[in-house]
Amino acid sequence: MQWEDKGILIGIKKFGETDIIATFITFEHGLSKGLIKGGISKKQKPYFQIGNFFNLLWKSRLEEQLGFFTCEASKIFGATFFNDELKLKILSSSTSLLYDCLAENQKYTSLYNSTKSLILLLEQNDNNKENLYAYLQWEKNLLSTIGFALSLDKCNATGTCENLCYISPKTGYAICESAGRPYKNKLLKMPRIWQYDIDIQDINIDDIKECLKILSYFFEKHIYAEKNKPFPYIRKGLEN
Repeated sequence: MQWEDKGILIGIKKFGETDIIATFITFEHGLSKGLIKGGISKKQKPYFQIGNFFNLLWKSRLEEQLGFFTCEASKIFGATFFNDELKLKILSSSTSLLYDCLAENQKYTSLYNSTKSLILLLEQNDNNKENLYAYLQWEKNLLSTIGFALSLDKCNATGTCENLCYISPKTGYAICESAGRPYKNKLLKMPRIWQYDIDIQDINIDDIKECLKILSYFFEKHIYAEKNKPFPYIRKGLEN
């Protein structure tokens, strides 16, 4: 059993003295794990850094067994992220969420492409607000991909598209002001950038962080609590 694919490295675990078990999000094969011989040797370690792009060959006797990766790096980012605190947080947060939230061996082509685009943007762009906003969009897409899409375009109770002030913490649906008023202490406040069509020039970083707090609520409730795992500390840091 073998296949070839393109992948982004999102996780590494030491195995023995010099080997690693690497986790990639791939174009055709979703979240895939495999053993890499000598992955933390002095010769290979610089290549196997989170976020790097690879051409992959995966082999195993049986599909359900842990296979072996043969990897050729197609893009190495070096110190691009390690010299920028926000970029490093975004990279670490995105790869942590992928590692924790995705099921193995399911195809996530759109998510692979959006992850690749996010990492390339971080490499090329030094505008903190634009990078954080791009990450917000990526994370909202991830939540949707794993089955917990927020529905924010109309009120779930009345059907109106006006005065959408709240989000239901149970369903992720928008609630208008009149329908939500009696329950407002139990509802999540709708961030203004999800209420209106606001140009990015009129958005500030606090607006983005407000949205990230909403998303973290749903990740913690629907994914991390179910798996009895703590929400990534590095991701919580993006809200502060």
